[in-house]
Amino acid sequence: MPKHFILRIGDGVHFNSSSTRSIWGITSKYSFAKGFISSAEEGDLLWFVKGQSKGQIVAVATFTGTKKRVLGPLINLTLSNKELGWTETTGEWDTEVHYKDLYNLTHCEMYSEIKSPGGIRLYNDKCKVNLPAEYINILRYSKITKSM
Repeated sequence: MPKHFILRIGDGVHFNSSSTRSIWGITSKYSFAKGFISSAEEGDLLWFVKGQSKGQIVAVATFTGTKKRVLGPLINLTLSNKELGWTETTGEWDTEVHYKDLYNLTHCEMYSEIKSPGGIRLYNDKCKVNLPAEYINILRYSKITKSM
């Protein structure tokens, strides 16, 4: 049974930009990120939620892995912030979260109503949407998208 993780994506601009590459960025120094990195397994589900929106769920995807970002002064071994479209704000995104099978849920109007500023959390009963049940419906009635 896959675990369901809820990831906050701020206003969604950076998420939309990098969704074409199936990558999201996190800062590994925070405890919630460390917990995610150590417990997430391939096949788990990632629910992407906008901030300041009553927890609007805008997408779900299948987790494939994480990768430390390597950005050097001369050569980048991973994509730069500019290449990923993360140019609206600055951040210390040192870990890439990779996923596949993205479903755009922006028009579904699903709201988790989670107000905590924590960047990543494991799904629990505080979420007002039954994510495991909704995922079955999403698979049945939606199509995988390549971007937001």
